[in-house]
Amino acid sequence: MCSIILKQILFDIYVIWILCTCVAAVVGDGFLARDITFQNTAGPSKHQAVALRVGLDLSAFYRCDMLAYQDTLYVHALRQFYINCYIAGTVDFIFGNVAAVFQNCNIHARRPNPGQRNMSDISDVVHPAGWFEWDGDFALDTLFYRKLEAQPFTVGSFIAGSSWLGSTGFPFSLGL
Repeated sequence: MCSIILKQILFDIYVIWILCTCVAAVVGDGFLARDITFQNTAGPSKHQAVALRVGLDLSAFYRCDMLAYQDTLYVHALRQFYINCYIAGTVDFIFGNVAAVFQNCNIHARRPNPGQRNMSDISDVVHPAGWFEWDGDFALDTLFYRKLEAQPFTVGSFIAGSSWLGSTGFPFSLGL
């Protein structure tokens, strides 16, 4: 059994709470969320369990948590911005086909069921324990930074943040 609660916040912005497979869905342009947790408590064995589905343009989330297991955050439509958020899940936990930027967010791959692990198939090029910034100046001529390739995916370029994020009151950086 699912419960659906619809609340009109502004003229064309609605928050829909669906207490079933998706905890919250938001539609309408210009939605802002601050200091809110969206959590789907279905558990790791319940398959798809979306905590938040965002289907609107010019949405921004500041210091919000999105918690679930499979398919935690469904970035469904248009331009979205996330700053200082915590997103946790096990499988495909951020998915969708949008222009979304995540700045200073903590994206956490959580353990599914007890006795299970999150696995990554990475080559021996990357040590599984992680990496640290190079200490010293040895062999810097072999180092290449890819910042130029990332520039098209910044807040300023990718989601045209300079035209709309200033009015949110949320902190953001337009560049790298």
